[in-house]
Amino acid sequence: MTDHEGWRTGVGGTPVAVDVSRDRPTRTTWVVLLGGPVTWIAHFMVVYLVAEAGCNTDGEGLRAFKPPVPAAVTLVATAVAALSCLWLAAWAYRRLVEAREGVAADNPGVVAGGHEEHERGGTLALVSLLLALFSFVAVLFVGAPALVFDC
Repeated sequence: MTDHEGWRTGVGGTPVAVDVSRDRPTRTTWVVLLGGPVTWIAHFMVVYLVAEAGCNTDGEGLRAFKPPVPAAVTLVATAVAALSCLWLAAWAYRRLVEAREGVAADNPGVVAGGHEEHERGGTLALVSLLLALFSFVAVLFVGAPALVFDC
């Protein structure tokens, strides 16, 4: 096989340019898959930084973060992040149902159009659903102390 047939990968790269900018299904899969964990991480960082600024420092520029601001920000951020995780879980569930409904009745491993189930996104949709639900629970655990503790 010669270099111009497209078999090279790794350091040499591919000899033919590959345009993935218009590959919407792949981008959608990544958004649904990573949306839950990214939401959880962003929520954690906002809550942690606001609580740290409001509860543990005495700087002049940090007076705006004095209590009850950390608790209020935590509750609002938790509500927004939890709703976001639930929305992502619903989106992943719809993708999972679509993938399962596309399965051909005569051959359960093959979906409509002759594609394998993993090519349609059933497994990734299930993983996306589980990640979004896990992230929802994690967001609630991060936000729960604001209901109990005060600075």
